[in-house]
Amino acid sequence: MNYQDHVLLWNQAFVQVLDLRHTYMERGAALRAYRLPSSAFIYIVRGSAIVGLDGESKPLERFHVLHGGKGMCLEIEAQELLEYYLILYKANVPLPCRQELASLLDKEKPFHLRYDFKPGDPLALFDPLVRMNRSWQGEKPEERLYAKALFYRFVHELLRQFADQGVAAFKPDPAAQAVRYIHENYKEPITLEALAELLDCHPRHLQRLFKTRTLTSPIDYLIRVRMNRAKELLLTTDFVLKDIAECVGYADSYYFSRLFKKSEGVSPIRFRENAGVSDLGGSRYNPFRLSGFSIVKDASSRYIVDEYENHYQLEREGVLHMHWQAKSRTLAFATLLLGLSLLLGACGAANNSPSASPAASSGSAATPSPSASASQASESEAPRVVKHAMGEETLVGTPKRVVILTNEGTEALLAVGIKPVGAVQSWIGDPWYDHIKDEMEGVTAVGDEIQPNVELIASLEPDLIIGNKVRQEKIYEQLKAIAPTVFAADLGGNWKENFTLYSEAVNKKAEGEKAMAEFDKRVEEVKANLGDKAATKVSLVRFSASQVRIYQKQTFAGVLLNQLGIARPEAQDKDAFIEVMTKENIPSMDGDVMFYFVSENQGSTDAAKVVEEWMNDPLFKNLNVAKNNKVIQVDEAIWNTAGGYEAANLLLDELSAYFEVK
Repeated sequence: MNYQDHVLLWNQAFVQVLDLRHTYMERGAALRAYRLPSSAFIYIVRGSAIVGLDGESKPLERFHVLHGGKGMCLEIEAQELLEYYLILYKANVPLPCRQELASLLDKEKPFHLRYDFKPGDPLALFDPLVRMNRSWQGEKPEERLYAKALFYRFVHELLRQFADQGVAAFKPDPAAQAVRYIHENYKEPITLEALAELLDCHPRHLQRLFKTRTLTSPIDYLIRVRMNRAKELLLTTDFVLKDIAECVGYADSYYFSRLFKKSEGVSPIRFRENAGVSDLGGSRYNPFRLSGFSIVKDASSRYIVDEYENHYQLEREGVLHMHWQAKSRTLAFATLLLGLSLLLGACGAANNSPSASPAASSGSAATPSPSASASQASESEAPRVVKHAMGEETLVGTPKRVVILTNEGTEALLAVGIKPVGAVQSWIGDPWYDHIKDEMEGVTAVGDEIQPNVELIASLEPDLIIGNKVRQEKIYEQLKAIAPTVFAADLGGNWKENFTLYSEAVNKKAEGEKAMAEFDKRVEEVKANLGDKAATKVSLVRFSASQVRIYQKQTFAGVLLNQLGIARPEAQDKDAFIEVMTKENIPSMDGDVMFYFVSENQGSTDAAKVVEEWMNDPLFKNLNVAKNNKVIQVDEAIWNTAGGYEAANLLLDELSAYFEVK
């Protein structure tokens, strides 16, 4: 790496510090397969660990610096108590720029290099890093600006020592990274654009590199990996075809069978039957070039890979779409025939009926006149355009068979008198929260928010599907092929915005406005009766086996506390979502009262052990809430995960009871 060239590129780059994390890991703790969302520096300041970056692992000790580019895979296994800083940043040289600068950028790629070294003067890097972290935690814009200035100082010092020590740097190999990603994530929907975005390179450039390295295209490679895994499962397990299809990335077993036969020359069932009888070495690899699961993104596809760490339903196109189009045409034709026969029958009945009564023949009393109710019904059945996160949807009338794909959406439907035919199961309960289970009797559970079962949804024959872009963007096109689909944009704390959209979608706008007015009236009444009690600083904390968090104002409970005018501790009085805690940040949990909830997997006690460990920490015992015995456990379903209309009313009940407000 040429020091002067890198200094030149850093001077010309537009740099943005995205995040700075100060993390502790206990001995034996591990970070597995974390894909860097941007370029990053990692600086170990205490302990030792086995650290892997983009497939290269080595033992590292304190005062060791690593750098990696976007999309590289970071793995850390702590050998003893480990403390490190992670700086995530983005750097681009603005275009257009001088030709020699563009060529230098393409040649050196300073923001994507993989390297590590132990600086000769570690304190010269440690000092600006600690000050940067302190400024980054501040709330004022000038503090973030100072943190950015310190970042430049950190980079300058690092490059100087890097050059002095003559450390070698390695350019990333996007094709090798893509191969590794496909092997690790073949079950998930993968597009060329998504891979290119993940690895921070142009799709055409990635495809060219991939073919040069593997002698095949990304689509062929993906299919090969999936088919090889499918053959292994067919020969070594007794899984049914549907299970095997899902295991290798296909939600539609019929489509998987067709693709398998195209690839291997025989169907999956015949392949299994012949396994012990004949040599199958002659099976050929002939991928179906127009696969709906192509790694090359179809022009009509809208899904992208986002940075939200979800498991999600696999992409499934083509077959399901054609199936439902065919079904719709058949249904439409049957409906036309039925309507025609009814019309002819009605005409025949009119012609063959006994003579009409005087009233009827005169067209007076017996002839129905337009009424207000008829007018309202007509207006209710008129087509309406609903604008939502994915565009617009034209809906007619009130849907009878609704499938809802978020927990807060389920509560919204129940609040306006709609019982869905299908809904995602509650995060807590089997399958519904206790506070809605009576109302949900007979409703089909269609998976969870992160991985809804598309086939099961289709089998329910819905006339409307309601989901959320954050959770289900990747399967929007599949859902839309089944029935009209409306998506909310976000799952933030302000659930009321989604409630309004859901009410409009199910043609219950008036009922929704009435329900919301009743809730807001309750809130105002409680707020008016709080008086001086509103000054009580309420702290919200969540414990789980993997993380401890404080909850800020843009969370479900935080929004209601804010609406009531109830005070929050300084660290939580922010228009933000959450902050992940380390034990040194325990003072941020303090307040006049702490409400905490625990996320525990069924049958596990790991989260409970975390609660015990943290509450026995000297820093926690020194909190005012601990000294004053104001640490109160509450139901996570009501305070956090349900997130809808009914939970909001129950949360209001609990707050009213605690503050003794009638």
